[in-house]
Amino acid sequence: MKSAKWLAALPAAAFFSGGWLSSIAPTFVFGMPFLMVWNVSWLVLTSLLMVVIDRAEGDLDAPTAANGEAR
Repeated sequence: MKSAKWLAALPAAAFFSGGWLSSIAPTFVFGMPFLMVWNVSWLVLTSLLMVVIDRAEGDLDAPTAANGEAR
């Protein structure tokens, strides 16, 4: 599934949209500055997105490993 690779662009877009959102978002969220909450939440979401991309890609080396070929 090649379309899953486009998910990797989401964290970059979120990083650059955080400053724009901070002008309309509340100053503090859960007692922390908005940008800190935004960056920490996208840190976690980026890890989850990478897991989704990895699962969607599957094991690309499986056919060569099954044949016993060395790289």
